[in-house]
Amino acid sequence: MRYMQYKGVVEREYKKSLRKIMYEICVVEGLNASLGAKKLGVAKEIFIFWRHFYRLDKNQQVFDQAVSDLDQMKFLYLNEAKEIDSSRPLQHEAEESLQGLEELIDRMVEYYKCLHAESGGLATETGKLPLYEFAKELLTDYRNGDLLKEVKAQSDKASS
Repeated sequence: MRYMQYKGVVEREYKKSLRKIMYEICVVEGLNASLGAKKLGVAKEIFIFWRHFYRLDKNQQVFDQAVSDLDQMKFLYLNEAKEIDSSRPLQHEAEESLQGLEELIDRMVEYYKCLHAESGGLATETGKLPLYEFAKELLTDYRNGDLLKEVKAQSDKASS
């Protein structure tokens, strides 16, 4: 028999499309090629062919999910980037203070968000964005006194 003949036999037996049958076996039940082929009553090579054809192999699914995530990320900062005015002057340019540092960190966050939006999420430089967001969070924790509390809690743990 040919692939299409096997397909017809399996679809008639399960009363579903082969795509749905393969999805249930590969994704829902998580069966490997040997067990899936045995369950359907077909040769392992046929099962592997169908699994690749419907992109239900684990590696294919991971790749497809990564592509989908990248596709969705290109819209992540699109609205924020429209509202950012990167040409506005710095208020604390001549200072070496926490306010100056905070302003520079905010500008870098804005820059990387704009870069991300302009590149459709594909600029590798935007990998620095989480670092600047973390630095901004640290400054906020420092101002709130949360960072001091955390340091004291860590030193208390270490001394006991």
